[in-house]
Amino acid sequence: MGGNCMIIDGHAHSCGDFHEADRLVSILDGWGVDRVVLCPGLVNDSKNRSLPQLTKVFRKADIMLFMNRLIRLAAALKKAGGGLAERNELVYSLHQKYPDRILQFYWADPLSGNVMDELRKRYSEWHFKGIKLHQCISAFKAGSPVMREIALFARENRLPVFIHLYSKRDVKEFIGLALEHPGTVFIVGHFIGMERFKKYSGGIKNVYFDISPGVLVSDYRINEAIKAFGADHVLLGSDTPYGTDNLKYNLDRIKRLKVSNEQKDLILGKNMQKILDIW
Repeated sequence: MGGNCMIIDGHAHSCGDFHEADRLVSILDGWGVDRVVLCPGLVNDSKNRSLPQLTKVFRKADIMLFMNRLIRLAAALKKAGGGLAERNELVYSLHQKYPDRILQFYWADPLSGNVMDELRKRYSEWHFKGIKLHQCISAFKAGSPVMREIALFARENRLPVFIHLYSKRDVKEFIGLALEHPGTVFIVGHFIGMERFKKYSGGIKNVYFDISPGVLVSDYRINEAIKAFGADHVLLGSDTPYGTDNLKYNLDRIKRLKVSNEQKDLILGKNMQKILDIW
């Protein structure tokens, strides 16, 4: 497992252990990880954030739907929406230092009023590898006209859209967007709403699922997703630094999965390689 494939941490943030480029790469090297998909954190600092291990108690539950309320509250108290440009610039600077190891996803705010201008400008300058959206921080609607514009922009430039959904209603709206734009690749963060997607598993081939963070996404739900959508639609992610030793934790749990080595390799990196067209 992993010997013949590139291993990619498909979702992490430029804070905590990943706030400084040399330390980030040393951690990747320590765990045999080739690349990381990096987007901004809520803040620019080197502090790690611990999370409770809830999957042992709530094995089948979509824990993130509850956690989203806490994230929105914490973001409001910290005013995380401010300084987004600066936080995107930090990710770009880290990418510049290790362009073959650190892959930039640009965090966009659909409610900013000039999001399309910013996307076009920054993409022409930075050539980032994907777009990050977060409904806990910006309460946009997946069915809004600006989201259709973002989906079209992403398709035209072959960029995946990573989205952190907020509520069951938002999951339902997002499914409509994904069905409306089959040529756009979407990555749903943290398995949010995964059970609702099962009803459409035969018809939504452009949606992938990120398994981070380990303490909030159970092995049970990962196995259910593999059964419903196939290992070719499940992605390794760590969500560093939101949790303790997330990357090691999720690498270990993929090794424990009762699936073939070929399926494990898909989750470890081959799926993300295909999405990002990197070889």
